[in-house]
Amino acid sequence: MSVTTIGIGMRLWTWAALIRASKNVVPLARLVQLAHRRSRGSASAKDLERNLESYLSSRGRFPFRPPSNCLERSLGAYRLLCGVGADPSLVIGVNHSPSAGVKGHVWVTAAGKPLGESEADLSPFTTIVTFDGQGNQRNASGRAPSLAQLRIGS
Repeated sequence: MSVTTIGIGMRLWTWAALIRASKNVVPLARLVQLAHRRSRGSASAKDLERNLESYLSSRGRFPFRPPSNCLERSLGAYRLLCGVGADPSLVIGVNHSPSAGVKGHVWVTAAGKPLGESEADLSPFTTIVTFDGQGNQRNASGRAPSLAQLRIGS
């Protein structure tokens, strides 16, 4: 594991701890605002995307694997990508099945491609809201949704 990948892991796990402590009381839109950061332009967005994809796909033990909670993991990745001007999207989707009920999932994309997630794993989910690289919120129809007070627990 490279020094760059270890740095990514440390930042994602630090962010995961912060989100874990607040996700049940802070609305989703506010969490995204807190995660968003302006581009510093100091690193190559493509290099970070490649390293982040590698880390998010790893399956080792802590800290050599990403946080397992999708919201925590994705907000951390979103923050890192915003910081290098990669213009990521944070995507929130739901899946409803008679056997499992309603399940939600959060993932991050860069250049329209999900990072650390397969298209097959995401195909059951219907996107309900996205946040672009500037932190702007859009629902599936393109209008601003009324999810400002949504809280996502566990």
